[in-house]
Amino acid sequence: MMGTSCSLTVFRRGDEQYIGECFDILSQIEDRISAKRSESEIGRINAAAGEHAVKVSRETFLLVERALEIRDLTEGAFDPLVGRLTALWNIGSGDEKVPSPEEISLLVAAMKRAEVVLDEKNSTVFITERDAALDLGAIGKGYASDVLAAYLSESGVRKAIINLGGNVYAVGSKGRGKLWNVGLRSPEGDGIFTTVSVEEGAVVTSGAYERYFISDGVMYHHILDPESGYPVDLDLVSVSILSRDGTLADALSTAVFVLGRERGTALLKRLDVRAVLLTKEGEIIRL
Repeated sequence: MMGTSCSLTVFRRGDEQYIGECFDILSQIEDRISAKRSESEIGRINAAAGEHAVKVSRETFLLVERALEIRDLTEGAFDPLVGRLTALWNIGSGDEKVPSPEEISLLVAAMKRAEVVLDEKNSTVFITERDAALDLGAIGKGYASDVLAAYLSESGVRKAIINLGGNVYAVGSKGRGKLWNVGLRSPEGDGIFTTVSVEEGAVVTSGAYERYFISDGVMYHHILDPESGYPVDLDLVSVSILSRDGTLADALSTAVFVLGRERGTALLKRLDVRAVLLTKEGEIIRL
């Protein structure tokens, strides 16, 4: 689901009954917010870009609103309007290509001109530019983990682990004063390079090694710089964010990757958010 392998672990007999419901909730979220599905709410917003507003569910409206708030918080390093660019590059599809500079420039300019008009009373969303589109892929799994964690807690589940393709959320404390230990995957794919400990909450990682393709000897990864329209010129190879807010953690992992070591570290310190950064030189930075 959501373009990745998803798993859920519960630790008490009887709690298994909630697992099926969790995957139903996850499927419903994907049906609403997937930019790759023309019939989804995000798909319908994008299809109507430059033409008219689209009425959406309260959940989708609030998620779009939150994404725009985080865009402002990160000064555009996280930008949910990258939809046309991600579709143009199509990285991870098996049908990737390096777009022409003209194609990229056109979409970057449209993205910068575009506004997302929210009408809370009518629960509608309108993108003012035809060549701009929403893509919540960089926030969707974190949001989904928050929704599932809330559902499990409200259902009386005291201890669970949600893993949405590396977006890990520990529900409840491990107990007896112990912390959850989460391994961070090595970019080389040979195990983990370090571990982090959390009492409860999300550990979300973004890395250039997750989805990429190679053309004429050059590696192009899936994390795009909204300013240039090209994959981020690597300064960091892995960014992991630790937070009780999975939605924020997911978006920040992308934003910090885009900002790079110096500006990304400054943002995290300003927000007082825990993180582990792995630099291109192999240095591990813990905040």
